[in-house]
This record gives sequence, C-alpha cells and structure tokens, in this order.
Amino acid sequence: MLEEATLDSPDVLVVDDGFLTATWPYLGDRLRSGLADGGFTVMWKRLRAGRHLRDIPGIAEVAALVVLGVEPEPADIAAMPRLAVVAGVTGTSLAVAPQLAARSIPHVDGARGHSHSQAEMAIALTLSALRQLPSWHIKMAVEGPRAWPLPSWQFSDHPGYVNGTLRGKRVSVIGLDPVGTHVAHLCVAFGASVSAIDPDADDVEFSPCGIERIGLEQVAQATDILVVASGSRRSHVSAELVDRLTLGSLVVTVDAAGIDLAALRARVLRDELMWATDVFETTPVDLDDPILSRDNVIHTPGVAGRTRDANYGVADVLVENVIRALHGVPPWPWDRISAAADTTSDDAATRGRSAFETEVVSLTEIGHAIGAGRW
Repeated sequence: MLEEATLDSPDVLVVDDGFLTATWPYLGDRLRSGLADGGFTVMWKRLRAGRHLRDIPGIAEVAALVVLGVEPEPADIAAMPRLAVVAGVTGTSLAVAPQLAARSIPHVDGARGHSHSQAEMAIALTLSALRQLPSWHIKMAVEGPRAWPLPSWQFSDHPGYVNGTLRGKRVSVIGLDPVGTHVAHLCVAFGASVSAIDPDADDVEFSPCGIERIGLEQVAQATDILVVASGSRRSHVSAELVDRLTLGSLVVTVDAAGIDLAALRARVLRDELMWATDVFETTPVDLDDPILSRDNVIHTPGVAGRTRDANYGVADVLVENVIRALHGVPPWPWDRISAAADTTSDDAATRGRSAFETEVVSLTEIGHAIGAGRW
C-alpha cells in the first residue's frame, strides 16, 4: 500500500482519485520506486471530495505533476510556478490544456506503456473468434465427450462467419496509434493482408510496414476482419459504415470510441456479423443482456490493458518522461499530447499519437526508439 507523504520541497507530486489500487494495482509502487531511483523526491496525495491540488502544502515547489484519475483546475496550475511537466494515464484532454500550452508545459500520456497489452488482446480476440475457442472450452468443460459428436468433432470453424486462419484474411485496422500500429504489425506477421484507416497519420507510418492506406469509404469492400484499435472524429466507423460491412465479417473492438456500438450491436443481434470485444456501451454488462448468450459474440470485461506488465509499462513511460523533463530534456514526442489535440475535445481520443503530430522526428530517431524498446 502507498502511504501519503508531505514534503516541504517535493520534485514530483502524484495525485490519485482513491481508486488506483482497483484500476492500476501495480502502477503506484513502480512509479514511486522509478522516480526515487532517479533521485527525485515524491509527494503522493489522494484527492478527496471538496479538496483542491492548490491546497496541498508544498504545491508551489512542485516541478512535475502526475495525475491519476484526477482533473487539475486552472487555479491549480497557477499555484505551481515551477511546473515543468504534467503526466497521466488516460491520454484524454485536460481542462487546463490552455494554461499548459501558454506556459509551454508538456502534457505526457502514459498510454504507450499498455499499447502492447491492448494490441495482443485484439489479436487474442481475433484468433478466438476465428476458431470459436471460448465456445469449445465451455463445451468441453460442461458437456464432455457429448460436445463433439463424430464425425465433425474437430471442426472448429463457425461456417456462418469469417473463420479459420488469420493468414490470408483481409484485415482493416482503425487508428494507427501505438495500439493500432502493433495490431497491424502482428497481423502482417501472421500473413494477413492489412489495411489501415487513420486520416491523421503521416504517410511514413504506412510505407515501411507492409500496410496499405485506405479511406473509411473503402472499409466495407476491403475487410474480412475489422479491428477498432482507436477512434477519433475523423476515423469513426459510423452506423452507415457498419451497415455496409460484408455479411459474416468479424469486428474486433478494443476502443469504444472508434465505432458506432449501437449499430454494431443491432447487426450482431440479427446474426449478420461476428463480434469479439473488450468494450461495451455500458460497463458492467447486465447478465440478462442478450449480447452475452450468442454464439457470434466473444467478450472480455475491459481487461485489454489491465495486466501487470501493462501497469509496469505505463509507470515506466511516466517515469522516463518525467525524469527527462526534470533534467531539462523534452519528453519523448510520441508520448506528448499535442496542443491541437489537447484543446480540441472531438479529437481528444487521438491521445499521445504519433511523433509526427507533436514535432518532426527523424526516421533515424524512431529507429533508435524501436531498437531500444521504447516504441
């Protein structure tokens, strides 16, 4: 358990909403130890109802602010004249974005730390849907030998929907944030034909990776499997586009913002599409929700980025960027939420996207980052 501490001159102030151990149980200790190993003093606070960041003793001396489920107010930022960086996990826009931009204070997103976890969950959901893995597991556990009568007991495909191997399938990925990029690369490695939709991405993000760039209007014709890795105003799969998806297609969702979930649900309930999802319209899902009892749906309860490795990864991204800022070095550009995204609510979900949104980064530097495991 983390204990609150008050210091006269802390380098880093970490503030959580009181639910950190439930949402990110391994993040706190990793974050604290990483900052301490870097030689910085840390003050940790849980912000209770009615309290403000600006009321915390020593706030004026804080150089780095890490917010975990807490929304700073403009007056809080004004109370921190030494502030050099603000960091967090969600990657969404802050209400204080104008104040940060006016003072050239970078806003860092730690989401890259759990992007591999989310991408691998997308692949796991895809493979599970193609082979009906959860259904077979339940049949074997509950029914035993009665579950697979001869002669077809080893046939795992669902003939009404896309099935079989990922190799040879046409996969379209919505969003080339770190999650979407990893999904696309993994699908290419599996031998799929991969397209990606992201109007905000630079062309250089497509060309070296064996990924074709297509527009939203091409999704229905180019897709056996649609993976919704992320979403923004310009890359949202609308209800109209959902209705145009080919009968029997598989839709995989790890980000609810990227697609019209109501339209998708309607087609799934009509047995027109298969759905493998880690996100829903409401959480938790009611036990009597008809979506839960269907053989064309595979579902997990929002656990794509909730592994111990993901906790550690997020903490490490936050530590690395905070330490860089405190040493007078800019945070990594791919972890920074650009001023444009930070102040435009419709595009807040583009969170900490590519290096090219925040500043020009050479391909050599990106290559070094990939080689070092930072990207």
